[in-house]
Amino acid sequence: MHRRTLLAGLALPALARAEAWPARPMTLIVPFVPGGLPDANGRFMAQRIGALLGQPMVVENRPGAGGNIGAGAVAKSPPDGYTALIGTMGTHASNPALYRSIGYDAQRDFTPIHALFADNNIAVTGVASPYRSLADVAVAAKAQPGQLTYGSGGIGSGVHLAGALFEKAAGVQMLHVPYRGTPAALADVVAGRLDLIFDYAVTSVPLIKDDKLRPLVVTGKQRMAMLPETPTVAEAGFPDAYLDVWSGLFLPAGVPPGVANRLMEATTTVLASDAAAAWAARTDSRRMLDLAGPAFGAFVAAELVRWKGIVDFAGARVE
Repeated sequence: MHRRTLLAGLALPALARAEAWPARPMTLIVPFVPGGLPDANGRFMAQRIGALLGQPMVVENRPGAGGNIGAGAVAKSPPDGYTALIGTMGTHASNPALYRSIGYDAQRDFTPIHALFADNNIAVTGVASPYRSLADVAVAAKAQPGQLTYGSGGIGSGVHLAGALFEKAAGVQMLHVPYRGTPAALADVVAGRLDLIFDYAVTSVPLIKDDKLRPLVVTGKQRMAMLPETPTVAEAGFPDAYLDVWSGLFLPAGVPPGVANRLMEATTTVLASDAAAAWAARTDSRRMLDLAGPAFGAFVAAELVRWKGIVDFAGARVE
């Protein structure tokens, strides 16, 4: 009895520390440059999670290597709940297959807290293009293997892999043309020098609204409010080309369960709020409300398997 009482007493300080969390400001690492969608989503969540928990959550951008630098920094952080990560489809799904070394293990080194937002890519072509649908592209690509061109901002980028995913789903072969940045690729699609691109909505939608690009499909599960007439890939007949550009919240592995659960509860509350609904509507994103804790971890595991197959199919590698 004395030994049991002693052990219980030794556990009390650790339990008290978990219950007292957070006792000081937290840091949220966004592994990309300021101004992009992961950064905007991170800042939206950080402000509101901090308000709920009673301590500021300060956003710190650590870009580089497709998000690997910032993710690796969080993986090596003390598991005390004071350093969190905005992880993405890149850092926790495609990058482990794409890079020879990323400096962390996407599953072993993290505690998955909650999926956040999912966004679409949009397949677009020039307004003078003969292609009116993604089926038109598939028919032409089958008739001319390796002749139709699709662009991206670089080998292994999300835009490249979205195009490779369509190739795999449709059973066609096209020619990938990597550029030094998406704007140059978009300019060639507008000019008709490139057949299409599976671009991010944030850069494509303004050009669509200006009648410089023609949308063919959106890659997500639902149509976009900004483009209500544009079908999803499933509606267009290519359900296996489905792609969510998702983000999620992670802590380092080994964080006390009480800390992880408290952050998960705060994140769930914020994500289910009217403010988050309005934010998602503003960016035409989908809130990933049902993926928290172990369910989010299972989702990441499935995404790692799926994207390894896509990266291997594309033959994409980054040293």
